[in-house]
Amino acid sequence: MRNTFISALLAASIVLTGAAHHAHAATNDDYLPMASAAISTATAKIVDGKVDVNGVRYHYLLAQGKQDGTPVVLLHGWGSTSYMWRYVMPQLVARGYTVLAPDLRGLGDTSKPATGYDKANVAEDIRALVAKLNLGPQVNVVGHDMGGMVAYAYAAQHPDEVRTLAILDVPLPGIEPWDQLVQTSRTWHFRFYSVQDVPEMLIAGHELEYLKWFHNSEAVNARAFTNEVEETYAREYAMPGALRAGFEYYRAFPQDVKANQAFSATKLTMPVLGIGGAGSFGPIIGDHLRHVATNVEAVNVQGSGHWVAEEQPAVVTGALLRFLPPAR
Repeated sequence: MRNTFISALLAASIVLTGAAHHAHAATNDDYLPMASAAISTATAKIVDGKVDVNGVRYHYLLAQGKQDGTPVVLLHGWGSTSYMWRYVMPQLVARGYTVLAPDLRGLGDTSKPATGYDKANVAEDIRALVAKLNLGPQVNVVGHDMGGMVAYAYAAQHPDEVRTLAILDVPLPGIEPWDQLVQTSRTWHFRFYSVQDVPEMLIAGHELEYLKWFHNSEAVNARAFTNEVEETYAREYAMPGALRAGFEYYRAFPQDVKANQAFSATKLTMPVLGIGGAGSFGPIIGDHLRHVATNVEAVNVQGSGHWVAEEQPAVVTGALLRFLPPAR
């Protein structure tokens, strides 16, 4: 697992290093990639491991940056695993950040329990993982899709332990305009995945075909999803129990709505960054997050749909580097 995964991270990051100037010209972004030698050195620092937290065997990627630097925790969403950070993670490590990228409960190489997929509970998993790996007392949390929902629950439950929060292209359950969004064609899959047993029955055995279709249906820059990328995700979602676990994140939405409405009674005060694709939630993410936080910045990523860190990784990396506190 490690050799294949780390090799993929290195290859992807070198591609980003060579291509980022095009993204710079297209987006007026001031991000400059590290040289390939620096990325190679950073990638060599990334190790993968497994540890038990909250009764779940968590798989994670971890790279130690500068001594005493505030760590960055990267949380993926549905249709992805920690592999989604293959462009962003080495760039952060190369600049001295300590970076943790776990596979969430039930997904990737993390074990797949039957229950516990409400975002407040998964946030407690991640907090326990941070503690187990001695990365506290404060972390910067970045989450995409379901990982963004988990990131918010982490910050809302433990605001003194989250220095900054970044949420990538996802609405928070129960927070305006959630009720309107879940009735639109844009979120059709929220309703489909919430049906017990049926999505698993229909998609099992067709993970590659389905994920190819789903990734491209939500992408603007579909070139981000090569055959190699799709095959990687298909293998991970074809693991026993992975489809069911992934859909349990959607089936937990009623719990998440109640939790978030209670959390939002006290607005977050740490810096919050919303990053969304212009072809997805980018146009609304800033206003949406202002319902739960007082200090919000927003970035609307041109040339991207939902999968911002894979469709426009240079833009996302640049936005994070401007937002995160400096690596000490």
